[in-house]
Amino acid sequence: MEAKSKAPKILLVANVAKEHVLKFHVPTLKRLYESGWHVEVACSGDEEIPYCHKQHRMLYKRSPFNLALFKGIKQLKKIVDEGEYDIVYCHTPVGALAARLASMKARKKGTQVVYMAHGHYFFKGGPLIYWLTFYPIEKILSAVTDSMMLINKEDYELTKNKFHHKKNTYLLNGIGVNLERFEVENKEEIRKQYRDELGIPQDATVLIYLAELLPNKNQTMLMRSLKSILAENKNVYLVLAGVDHSDGKFMKYAEEIGVQNNVRYLGWRSDVANLYAMADICTPTSIREGLGLNLIEAMKSGLPVVATDNRGHRTIIEDNVNGFLVPLNDEELYTKKIKELINNRELCKKFIENGNITTEKYSSDAVVEKIEGILKAHL
Repeated sequence: MEAKSKAPKILLVANVAKEHVLKFHVPTLKRLYESGWHVEVACSGDEEIPYCHKQHRMLYKRSPFNLALFKGIKQLKKIVDEGEYDIVYCHTPVGALAARLASMKARKKGTQVVYMAHGHYFFKGGPLIYWLTFYPIEKILSAVTDSMMLINKEDYELTKNKFHHKKNTYLLNGIGVNLERFEVENKEEIRKQYRDELGIPQDATVLIYLAELLPNKNQTMLMRSLKSILAENKNVYLVLAGVDHSDGKFMKYAEEIGVQNNVRYLGWRSDVANLYAMADICTPTSIREGLGLNLIEAMKSGLPVVATDNRGHRTIIEDNVNGFLVPLNDEELYTKKIKELINNRELCKKFIENGNITTEKYSSDAVVEKIEGILKAHL
């Protein structure tokens, strides 16, 4: 590779543009771009990525169990071999798998491979099949990974103790959230407007969960909790927003259990701050979470949180201090905690105040500065 008198050159690799790069990495891309890095991005999807000098549209899909992955690896290998990057910075299981395999030749010439894991698929109490499938893959690929960033303590400890890049393992407070986005000035006007548009009474309690519709996000549990609540209080509504990867199965389930009139499914939305301004309680129910970006966003928006207990949520939530943390399979307790917040304004106020303090360490400025520092150390 040429002498490094020129701008450092980095390739960010992930699976998709819309639901990952645009959702998580714009603050980092902006920081690197404006700091003089030559930035390129490789991901699938037609959406335009800001703050990059070149965008490569990849052939692979979300799932690693897809023939398109092999075409994507071949495509990415050509990009990496010809690009002479200083750093290949990879994300997501598909993006990281493709990037590390595609970069093996380039690593011998000096390219550094840095992987940020947004939550290992294998985790304490997780399905055995995940440990049998994903753990060996990550263990082997760690030998061709120069460093790794983790966003929760459980993943960090496992990676540090078991993988090949033990010394170059970093624990970060997520990937950075632009907290200013959630400071809505005309909150009461937005609240009224959005409720009118969605056909929700102004005096109703609105539960909100902004996440893709996937089995892992566990929206069916939340719908069952809603059903129990509606047996006592008809003036409660659930708002869901995110890409539907279930072909409508979740909304069919809402009809099956009779809660469809109190559920609003909005699909993919970019007006996240306004949606939180319209709501009252954030109710994430995911089974597995690397961190839980939606919790941070909701807390900064001034919402109390009732969350299922997983490694990502417990990184953020201290039970009964800045929210409720409920064992994953305890639907009865989850429902009870939602009811408690509906009926206890003082408790809501406590969670909101403490939650706002919690969010500060996850701000984009703080996290992105640390990410750039780690990347610079590889130059």
